[in-house]
Amino acid sequence: MDILTPMTVKKVIIVTNIPNPYRIPLFNEVNKQFEKAGIKLKVLFGSLGYSRRQYKIDMNECHFEYSVLNSPKFDLGDNEKTYFTYKGLVKAINREKPDAIIVGGYSVVTIRLWLRSLFRKTRYIIWSGSVHREGYYDSRIRRIIRKIVTGRAVAFIAYGSKAKEYLVDLGAEEKEIFIARNTVDTKFFQTRTDEIRSQSAGDGTFRFTYVGFITLRKNLMQLMEAVKLLAEKRKDFVLDLVGEGNDKPVFEAFIKKNGLEEMVNFIGFVQKSEVPVYLARSSCFIFPSEYDIWGLVVNEAMAAALPCISSKKSGVTVDLVKDGETGFAVDFSDTAKVVEVMNHLLDHPDEAKRIGRNAREFLQSNASIPGAASAFLEAIRSLEKD
Repeated sequence: MDILTPMTVKKVIIVTNIPNPYRIPLFNEVNKQFEKAGIKLKVLFGSLGYSRRQYKIDMNECHFEYSVLNSPKFDLGDNEKTYFTYKGLVKAINREKPDAIIVGGYSVVTIRLWLRSLFRKTRYIIWSGSVHREGYYDSRIRRIIRKIVTGRAVAFIAYGSKAKEYLVDLGAEEKEIFIARNTVDTKFFQTRTDEIRSQSAGDGTFRFTYVGFITLRKNLMQLMEAVKLLAEKRKDFVLDLVGEGNDKPVFEAFIKKNGLEEMVNFIGFVQKSEVPVYLARSSCFIFPSEYDIWGLVVNEAMAAALPCISSKKSGVTVDLVKDGETGFAVDFSDTAKVVEVMNHLLDHPDEAKRIGRNAREFLQSNASIPGAASAFLEAIRSLEKD
């Protein structure tokens, strides 16, 4: 931690990439709690969006002050990632004169803030979900840069337990890390799914549901293999795939080859407002990805009172999925185990509902937006202490 004299924080800037339906409710709550504490908040977005994101955003939902930098965007041969230059950031900081800056992750803007801190007092807080991911290459140069940038941060906000471990490994002190569990507007998903269920009892089909990009990176082929094996035993279930992606033809070919057309439905991309429709008719949510550093769709499913079969290697599973209590933590490379859990839930639908109710209760107590926002406030207040 860079040694700076304690001060009273009156103004804070959050710098992040784009407005999205998951972050706006959080920023609204952070703003609400900051206002009560006498702190002014402003959010700087790098851009209003980019090609891979299909969100429809009503900026009138932002109950906080914000500016958009209209940053140039570029890809480095990876359509899963878009990078922002944050053009105009320095001018914005000089104009706003914040006492502290909260920056999302280890991005271009984080490095720019580190550089600025070498010449001018710059209190920046790293808000990170980065974790150690088995099988993913983390270059030596990248780790050195992250350690250097970490060394001048004044505090840290972590998505969860695995993100905290990663920060400590980079040199952050535990006392400087505040956990704001990555979450969504759980009230929306709870209320909306309950409304839909009250209006329709469904068709009685046991539905497994996946929401996300249709890509090999999300371990969907391992899920397809499990569905294939389960379908050889029974036909009393359906898998709904909600989302789009470049690898969709690969999965369509697999489904056709194995005669699974009646077992697997491609729903396509839907906006946040439509997701509860598919969660409400679902019996179990499945999250096979090891690529995501968290997995907010699991939060949504738990808020909808669904049991989740979730990859034990994802951050959300470590913090929220208690095996057999709020869901099932599994290794999707163990196809037989995945089939065993799916088969068990099909045979015990009442147990599936009970676990779903447990999941909702646990989420409400451990991953709410007010709880996450309070961690932001704690991080800021830590700067005012000796």
